[in-house]
Amino acid sequence: MATTSKTICFFNTNRAWGGGEKWHLTTAREMNRRGFHSILVTNQGSQLYQKARLEKLLVYAFSVNNISFLNPIKIATMAAFFKAKKVDAIILNLPADLKLAGLAAKLAGIKTIIYRRGMPHPLRNTALNRFLFRKVLTHVVVNSEEIGRSLVERNEEWFPKDKLKLIYNGIEAKSSPHHEKTFPHESNELIIGNAGRLTDQKGQKYLIDLAAELKKENVSFRMLIAGEGELRNELTNLISSRNLEKEVKLLGHVDDMTGFFNSLDIFVFPSKFEGAANTLIETIQHGVPCIAFDISSNPEIIQHGVNGYLAKPFEVHELKKYVLELLAHPEKRNVFQTANERILAAKFDNHKNLTILEGIL
Repeated sequence: MATTSKTICFFNTNRAWGGGEKWHLTTAREMNRRGFHSILVTNQGSQLYQKARLEKLLVYAFSVNNISFLNPIKIATMAAFFKAKKVDAIILNLPADLKLAGLAAKLAGIKTIIYRRGMPHPLRNTALNRFLFRKVLTHVVVNSEEIGRSLVERNEEWFPKDKLKLIYNGIEAKSSPHHEKTFPHESNELIIGNAGRLTDQKGQKYLIDLAAELKKENVSFRMLIAGEGELRNELTNLISSRNLEKEVKLLGHVDDMTGFFNSLDIFVFPSKFEGAANTLIETIQHGVPCIAFDISSNPEIIQHGVNGYLAKPFEVHELKKYVLELLAHPEKRNVFQTANERILAAKFDNHKNLTILEGIL
């Protein structure tokens, strides 16, 4: 617990809502509970801004883009804001946030400047990046080993590896069991689920291919896909063209995710890349057997054959193989759940992981 009321600025101007935005919101709230004073800087048109206001967190709106750091007036204005709010530490999100607010934080004399990286994209070896990572940032927090590797790769000569800190995304322990199912089984059908934004990254097209393969095998199943996104119409048309309207349902936004997870027999996660997938972590918390591609940070969450299955990347027949394996051996769910409890406690305990962050702050 903090002994002094240090002010932490959570700086995230992303318009879209995702795992990073959820982390900034929940971590700001938790750090308040631990005795810090949290403020958020967001984009006024973002869901993060709206949700922070609803939770009565202290939130400010600024407009930031990729070239904002070229404007010395914006940098000076931001530095003056940090000084006025007596910010002791700042946690930055987007590369654009890093460039503008990182420079402003340095100018304002903020002693702890943290960049939290949530995606495994390569870091460009530019003069600006070398300056920011070596001279401005005090810490670089990553939420998977894969992201750390992506930052260092091809930048070994200059990247400050001593500043890297691995802090996995955490989840709260379930306070009480909730066994209600939003989507009850019909007869002896298998219910397969997925949740995520309907985008190319999340790979829902592979799910539709999987559904077509399972239908050929005469498997009785329903596939429930939770989430919204720009590919909704395209996926709807694809489902129709494959005559899968009965088997595959696009649910849109789902409020009761616990009820959704409780309805599932298997969760299939065909993302093309991930930083550290919150949805995958939440799925294993709910005891649902997972099948994911063996890419990015997925092996840090799923241990093949121990608490789920890792399929060869982008191979639908591999997804089908493991679905049929779980269908033939339903007792593996209990085996996987025991392993999940151990993995969750070791890596993804929210209290433990935020205590690591608190130590930095």
